[in-house]
Amino acid sequence: MVKKRITIDVLTPKQALLFGKVKERLEKKGCETYIISREYIELTNIFKLSRIKPIIIGRHGGRDLYNKLVSSLERTLMLSKILRKLSPDTVLSFSSPEAARASFGLNIPHISVNDSPHSLYVAKLTIPLSRKLLTPRIVGKKAWLDYGISKENIVTYNSLDPVAWLRDFAPNKNVLRKYDLSEGEYIVYRPEEYEASYLDSKNLTLETVSKVYFREKSLRSMKLVIVPRYERKTYQKILRDGDAVILEHGEDTRSVLFYSKCFIGAGGTMSTEAVLMGVPAISLYPSSTIVENFLIEKGLLIKAVDERGLRRWLEKIVSAEFDKDKRFSSLMRLRKMEDPAEKIAETCLNLS
Repeated sequence: MVKKRITIDVLTPKQALLFGKVKERLEKKGCETYIISREYIELTNIFKLSRIKPIIIGRHGGRDLYNKLVSSLERTLMLSKILRKLSPDTVLSFSSPEAARASFGLNIPHISVNDSPHSLYVAKLTIPLSRKLLTPRIVGKKAWLDYGISKENIVTYNSLDPVAWLRDFAPNKNVLRKYDLSEGEYIVYRPEEYEASYLDSKNLTLETVSKVYFREKSLRSMKLVIVPRYERKTYQKILRDGDAVILEHGEDTRSVLFYSKCFIGAGGTMSTEAVLMGVPAISLYPSSTIVENFLIEKGLLIKAVDERGLRRWLEKIVSAEFDKDKRFSSLMRLRKMEDPAEKIAETCLNLS
């Protein structure tokens, strides 16, 4: 049997976690895999933790539209040269515009994974050029049809993406000792990805969180732990109190989240992780997504629209008991859910 050669383009920490598991599945099935990535502060240490050695090309374009465009064009050219050299059977990405365009130009099948139809520009640039699209069943096929792909080429899985890397996750307290944290005595906050093309918000959620945390006396028994998206100095400008902890990039955030009292999210992935691990979670995300709406409808995630809503929820959660056993039970339940990584690997292998 001829070995399949598959190239995977990884652009974000979530993608590193998901595709790291896909890589494992593919290699167990005899595939030859190559991970390609870009210069991006959040990715460097994650690759070190997962022992993946990617081929690094290009960089994150930042917030400026011109820089985004130029960075993408430059990276597409570099990726085209690598793909021509590697000559893979398939290119896999989480809707990477560079991977989709380079693959299409070289007549290499591109498989896209995506749970975010709200990311309009990325979807327009990638979905029409993809041979197959994989997406959670709760997102469904209908949400993607306007982007130029047929129902027959959309594959759904009855799960959420973080299940892939949480199924065999075992929390580790070492990271708590590094930051002088105690179980159930801190709040985790993940800011929004304010440089993303799909998000146009002038009011940062960091301002809301800091006002509530530093003004509310009942919260002062808790440390505030920030999982930064970009440069740590961005958050240090607003947070000048010793009770606020800013994690280094690439830390074991899953363990930090698991042992926390609760989670405040302004994005998607960590909110979903918190819910799946049984950690009380509230969303300050300035927009909405299909996945977030699903979790809210099921009563698994709370949505706050202002300081008052966040304050009331925090007061209630902080006074409740920290139940670690419930969280371990939540992790065990994940093993019964469909594995997205396995579904993605199967789709790559079965693509003719």
